[in-house]
Amino acid sequence: MRNLRDPIPLPAGIRTACALALALALAMAGRAAAQAPAGTAPRGSSTDGFEVTTDRLDYAFAENLEFRLEADLPGQVEQVYLRYTIGQDAPRNRRVPEFTPGGRRVEARHQEALVRGAIPPASVIRWWWSVVLDDGRELATEPREERYMDERFDWQSLEGEEIRVWWYDAPRNLAEEIAGQAGAALGRLAPLIGSHPDRLVEIVTYQNQEDLRNAMFDRGEGYEERLSTLGARVAPDILILDAGSGAMELEEVIAHELSHLVLHLHFEESYMDAPLWLDEGLAMYVEGPLDSGEQRTLDRAVAADALMSVRSLTSFPGNPDQVELAYAQSRDFVAFLIDSGGEERFRRLLTELGQAEADVDSLLLDTYGYDQLGLYQAWRASKSLPPAATPAPGSTPRPLPRPAPLDGGGLPCAPALWLPLAALVWRRRSTGRKTSSSE
Repeated sequence: MRNLRDPIPLPAGIRTACALALALALAMAGRAAAQAPAGTAPRGSSTDGFEVTTDRLDYAFAENLEFRLEADLPGQVEQVYLRYTIGQDAPRNRRVPEFTPGGRRVEARHQEALVRGAIPPASVIRWWWSVVLDDGRELATEPREERYMDERFDWQSLEGEEIRVWWYDAPRNLAEEIAGQAGAALGRLAPLIGSHPDRLVEIVTYQNQEDLRNAMFDRGEGYEERLSTLGARVAPDILILDAGSGAMELEEVIAHELSHLVLHLHFEESYMDAPLWLDEGLAMYVEGPLDSGEQRTLDRAVAADALMSVRSLTSFPGNPDQVELAYAQSRDFVAFLIDSGGEERFRRLLTELGQAEADVDSLLLDTYGYDQLGLYQAWRASKSLPPAATPAPGSTPRPLPRPAPLDGGGLPCAPALWLPLAALVWRRRSTGRKTSSSE
């Protein structure tokens, strides 16, 4: 997640929960009833006396879903089940809708309340029904699909080989520019990660923060008045952008978020994760060189030997004054691995990490000949610094404090974890400025 004021990234456990929750994602526009895909029995069809007259999904974006089934049956209805998925490779949800048992006609309805940000725009909802009769027979409808979009806007789309850009209230050249920048970022990522996305990536482009807000988890009016989210990976294959507020930084935001997306799609299972220094460091590396402010922060920390170890950056620090250094060091660690070992060795590290057969220290040892401590010592030597003190044998390093998740209900994670207002950090890469809010 890249914000004008960067939040502290989620701890590893919460980010794993996010990956699982984010695997629930959907896509296409507003409140209209779903149309049957190819091969689906159309409305009014009849199979062995099972005649479906209504099978639809209606929704209000970020408010609710409503599924409806009406059908004539060859026997008495005893039970009805609704099953649906949100996004590719998503878990299957089962619901028991409202209906009246005992008749030869079923009218079933299920309404699901949504919290803001629970289902990203451009996700696809796929659903089907099962009807159990009193004689034990079970009848099923063909699956149907609906693309879930923010119906406040008249969306247009531009589809390429790997990217589809959704936009509104802007000329087509905005979508073409975003598609070009995304394609270039994927080209830079491919030799580093070793793969392209295995599915079409949806980039949903809003025009300002107010428009984008309904696509994000609610963090309270006070926070949102002072925070601007320029881009976020909100599902395994969906990015959202604010192309208006972040116009000057759009290319960097796209590259950064696509790095997270491609890396996690490269892993064999959605729950697999990378240590934060590697995940964020790669995203920063693909953006390009550090800006002047970030480089100064890193140079000063090196000169004062006031640095954080690789292992300590498995999760980022709770002190907002250290967040920029955490990003800068993470990028520098990744650059050191690539510069010293080459792209092929780096790809092998990511591939083996994605197989989850060993921890990151073992994989670094196998690939580079040193673990996370050894990487830190080698990186320090490249900066002409003496070796860092090593923990005593058998001792357990004291972990850095991790921020607790905010209350708010809904899914167990949000695309960002915000800090108190007094600790918010501005990041403006286009100007190199970084200040703290004291409001």
